[in-house]
Amino acid sequence: MNRSMKFAALASLASALTTLPATEAQAQFGDLSPVLLVESGPSDNPEYRRMVFVKFLSGNRVSVNYKAYNRTEFIQVPNGTPGDVVSACANGAASSLREIRSFERAEAKRKRSGQTPEVVRFCIKNVQNWEGGNRKAYLDPIFNGMPYAASLNN
Repeated sequence: MNRSMKFAALASLASALTTLPATEAQAQFGDLSPVLLVESGPSDNPEYRRMVFVKFLSGNRVSVNYKAYNRTEFIQVPNGTPGDVVSACANGAASSLREIRSFERAEAKRKRSGQTPEVVRFCIKNVQNWEGGNRKAYLDPIFNGMPYAASLNN
């Protein structure tokens, strides 16, 4: 499998993981997000300030895990998240859009003041109208402040 995937490919994978048929009559009910555990924190690469992990969950396990240093290139990596964290996301409450937007503001403030990013986790699940606009609404605040591509590193 190609180690680097475009954000569009990730979105396609997210769509593919939704198991409901995408018929016209069911679109309003079938356009649900997959269960995602998204982690943001300090980068393990000194050329980038922070990185994001996007984990697709299937029950209490991570079915696929991607690491991103920017908004367009996702690298599939082995999962290293403790089972209790994955289980808490799978069986617990979903993160609200309000929490995610609050993170966006706090992260922008940390970046402006030169502070190290904090490790933050979000559980995104059962979000309606996922491909109809909510994918962007939920994920953009998490990725804001990151470069769009490797050549645009900040």
